[in-house]
Amino acid sequence: MQGKKVIVLSNLKPRNMRGVKSCGMLMAASDAKHENVELLFPPEEAAPGERIWFGTEDEKDNQPAAATPNQIQKKKIWELVQPHLKTDVSCIAMLGEHVMRTSVGSVACQSLQNANIS
Repeated sequence: MQGKKVIVLSNLKPRNMRGVKSCGMLMAASDAKHENVELLFPPEEAAPGERIWFGTEDEKDNQPAAATPNQIQKKKIWELVQPHLKTDVSCIAMLGEHVMRTSVGSVACQSLQNANIS
């Protein structure tokens, strides 16, 4: 993974994972049996740390403020959103009918079509 751009859900409450404090989760697509897993990746031109959003390019400036780690945990935002995250037939990451995108294009995985994202 070194030198690769990835998608990270970054506003989570810190948790210890194997003795290391983690505040984020790598986003990946997987088949129904979780036998095949591929990391989601942004377009090559995307800036590191850029916030992603779901929808059209025109909706970028109308996004709500990012949820805080406390809001995510208390309102169970991840549990509500995750079942609706999938890739489409072109391996593009989607939230329902809304494309996951950066300012320079959509987020995708390498080859898993109609896969779950978590």
